[in-house]
Order: sequence, then structure tokens, then C-alpha cells
Amino acid sequence: YGAAKAGLESLARSMAVEWAPRVRVNTLVVGMVRTERSGDHYGDERGVARVARTVPLGRLAEPADVGAAAVFLASDAAAYISGASLLVHGGGERPGFLDAVTDTERA
Repeated sequence: YGAAKAGLESLARSMAVEWAPRVRVNTLVVGMVRTERSGDHYGDERGVARVARTVPLGRLAEPADVGAAAVFLASDAAAYISGASLLVHGGGERPGFLDAVTDTERA
């Protein structure tokens, strides 16, 4: 999965060079998104909420968050952006080892 994502980002950078200046090519690197199927992966609402707390911004992305990023990249506001990977992940995910360190402090 990681290798495939890296390959797609590399492909986008190569295409941005080859297709410039007529076409801009960018990628969105999307984190966890709340959908109607979130429960299939994370369990009930409490499970979804626990997973959301692992994201620095404290929530899963909404589909509209991803759409807004795509609209931005397609807009004139991003006219000089090509070959970029825009991270849409709320700051990433909290590393698991941090929970191991802070669990004793919360108890």
C-alpha cells in the first residue's frame, strides 16, 4: 500500500514535468475520512471517536474536506502549483508509542 502510494506521487511529479505548462498535475494524500462505512472499520460511534482522537485536529476528515482541497488545486488560487502532494490528513496520526508513554500518566 505504501509503495503504491509513493509510486502514484512519483508518477504525478513526472507527469507535472512532462505535461507542463498546459496541464498541472497534483495529488491529494488523504487520511482517515468519516463516511457511512466508518463503523465497518472502527466499530460503533465510540470506536470512531477513539480513532478520531488519534488525529491531531481531533476528528476524521469529512468528504467535503477532501473535495475542498481538490477544488482548491483546480482553482486559479493554485495556478502555480504543479507536481505537489497536498496532505489532507488533519496533521497525521498520533504515533502509538506516545500512548504507551502517557497511559501511566492518565491512570
